[in-house]
Amino acid sequence: MSRTSEHSAKVQSYFDHRVADYDAFYDQPSAFWRWFNRTMRKAVYYRRDQTVTLAQKYGCRSVLDVGCGSGQNSVWFVRHGLERVLGLDISSEMVEESRGLAERAGVASRCEFRNGDFMSMDFSGKCDIACALGVFDYVLEPDPFLRRMAQHAEKVIYGSFPGWSLVRSPLRKLRYALRGCPTHFYRQAQVRALFESVGFGSVHVMPIPSGFLAWSVRDEVEDESA
Repeated sequence: MSRTSEHSAKVQSYFDHRVADYDAFYDQPSAFWRWFNRTMRKAVYYRRDQTVTLAQKYGCRSVLDVGCGSGQNSVWFVRHGLERVLGLDISSEMVEESRGLAERAGVASRCEFRNGDFMSMDFSGKCDIACALGVFDYVLEPDPFLRRMAQHAEKVIYGSFPGWSLVRSPLRKLRYALRGCPTHFYRQAQVRALFESVGFGSVHVMPIPSGFLAWSVRDEVEDESA
């Protein structure tokens, strides 16, 4: 098994066993924990909301949700203006949960979910915007990953990136390592260089408390929206 394949297998195993934990983050029955998550972990919601902001600004109707998890973001996207979502995830358990969530939400006809490793799975077609939220945390080689996103995007590529801090990052890295899941962190210059190397279009990097949101827009699309 190659280093990349071994890395992906660890990430897949981690998320296969944590579907319930992932969903609980968004659907906390406790008012206190709902408040806590939106206050202390607001970047999770901000990065999701920014997807719709970018879609509205650049006229995007379809989204490729890479690393869609249990489908919480995908369903939220179609409820907030996106016409179609294609969600991909390495965890088969997450994909099954995504399909069930879309059915219960009454949006299954506008959502499609597929299971597989994004870098090796066979699929064609493009969406207006390709996003990866909470995904680059677990990507061993971000450059080819972003390049593949660009191959399947018509207008915008967009991702979230955890920033490095002296206290929180080592603790998080250790916590995940103890559960068998590798994690990665980024600096702002690294994120900008990553997007510029892909050459998709104009690059934007937005610092947020937990790291960075970054996106690239094809130049002709950027010009039309100005």
